[in-house]
Amino acid sequence: MNSEEYKNDGNLPRDLDSTTMDSNVSFTFESITFSDGTTISLKPTDVVVLVGPNNAGKSVALRELERQVGNSFRGTVVEGVKFLRSGTEEELRASLEHHTKKNTMERYPMYRGLNLTVYEGNVGALWGRVDGISDLATFFCMRLQTESRIIGSNPAPMSNTLEDPVSHPIQMLFLDADLERKISDYFHQAFGEDLVVYRLGGKEIPLFVGKRLVPQGEEDRLSPSYCKRLRESTVPLKDQGDGMRSFASVILHLLVPITPSILMLDEPEAFLHPPQAKLLGELIAKKRTDQTQLFVATHSPDVLNGLLNVASENLHVLRIQREGNINHVKELDKKRAKAISTDPLMKYSSVMSGVFHERVIICESDSDCMFYSSLLDLPEIHGDRQPDVLFVHANGKHRMATLAKALTELDVPVDIIADIDILKEDRIVKEIIETLGGDWREIEPKLKVVRNSIENNKTLLSVREICEAIQKTLEEVKPKEEFPKSKRLEINSILKEASSWDAVKNAGEAAIPKGDCTQKFKELKTLCKQIGLWIVPVGELEGFCKSVGGKGPAWVQKIIEEYDLSIHPDFESARKFMSEIWTAREIR
Repeated sequence: MNSEEYKNDGNLPRDLDSTTMDSNVSFTFESITFSDGTTISLKPTDVVVLVGPNNAGKSVALRELERQVGNSFRGTVVEGVKFLRSGTEEELRASLEHHTKKNTMERYPMYRGLNLTVYEGNVGALWGRVDGISDLATFFCMRLQTESRIIGSNPAPMSNTLEDPVSHPIQMLFLDADLERKISDYFHQAFGEDLVVYRLGGKEIPLFVGKRLVPQGEEDRLSPSYCKRLRESTVPLKDQGDGMRSFASVILHLLVPITPSILMLDEPEAFLHPPQAKLLGELIAKKRTDQTQLFVATHSPDVLNGLLNVASENLHVLRIQREGNINHVKELDKKRAKAISTDPLMKYSSVMSGVFHERVIICESDSDCMFYSSLLDLPEIHGDRQPDVLFVHANGKHRMATLAKALTELDVPVDIIADIDILKEDRIVKEIIETLGGDWREIEPKLKVVRNSIENNKTLLSVREICEAIQKTLEEVKPKEEFPKSKRLEINSILKEASSWDAVKNAGEAAIPKGDCTQKFKELKTLCKQIGLWIVPVGELEGFCKSVGGKGPAWVQKIIEEYDLSIHPDFESARKFMSEIWTAREIR
């Protein structure tokens, strides 16, 4: 930005330290106890993010916390709170004198402003209360509601800057050019447009959207010629879309220093596209005033990812899950939050979207997710209730436990679907078993029997048999023609039979050696099912229908486009498998 755009106009004050909230007077939450008995301890500058599925109690929690500031009570989500206040009664009175207007003409003088109306004589008693602070609550706490988000950036009333205290963030932008530039920069990051204060609005101070103009010659930002050119090159913010207006409302109330001690933000993603929602999450964490305790209730993985990208030490991610009349609360470990923000797969995958669903199913690949989700979408599988399930792929077996751990630490119910050859690697299986809450000591001996039996199986093709089979396939190919795809597949199939695990993956449970190995495999599979690890019975995805060639996405696309999964006999085993996964969670 050109510094000339923000040159001092002489009659606009630049130092507004006296208009900001006093850092030595604050009222914040020291701890919060939820209906399940969970207690969260907080610091005055912490950020608390409430996540969870629909109807879990996130918005209710914000409303109850707001009420707690005024008067303590036992709510449905918030059972109780403890407060932390700083500052003496004299300092509070000085702050009230600064930020509100005291009417001394009445018999009982009152402070009015910032949504506050309180008798001067009651201030001491209210500040000394152990529980809520009654009429002082609106001075220290503000909740930005979704339904009023759009109008929160409408033109502010012009104030008498020499006598009246600043009561609206736009009034501060009017007085402070540096602050106006800062807020405009945030807005520009989101929409590629400047946010400009129009200073000849009469009784109102409107905001305009467009390209900021540089004053020419002797112009300043109050010059009629400058304001005329500005009107011609910009559009009033109040005439813009809901997304711009909502975003502006949030950054105005959140990032302008007039912000109170406690700020509550419900669904900041409302009206925003994902990129703006993510940016808003990052701004919330990084740019908010350092005097504020912030509470955010969100349904947006973009807002959550934006917050996690910053992963500050004072960030609390709380997942709320309702069971009957109890709201269960689980906090994401701060080290885990930091790990998520730096892990590329976690950061750019949809895994953290799982905190907004009732259940998550992790698969090896995206094509696996597509196939199994299409099965679960069948009414014959899910029944009367539409599943609130997110399918997430781990891009292989080695990351399944990592993804699952991030979710299980927030009490998100997790299932994992894995190809049968996952059993060949102890480390991977152990990580998954322990992440899902299983007992590795119980599973390990059974797994050892199964693995040894498979790897010592002598029924595989010998080297001579493999060579003969490949030679026979090659003899069917004409020397000068392009090598047929069908023959390549035949050779790959022959080679698979040369590997014990490839043979099991190709044939599934049918290739498990008979006798003790089969018995131990059944016991192993039962233990895995009990904790949510599901081993594909036909070995791998494509084993559900061997009459269709191809692998991965091409195979799934053909299946979904050409087959009716609800009735086709080739997918009976797949339907049974998915139905068992779906109903098992209800039993556990």
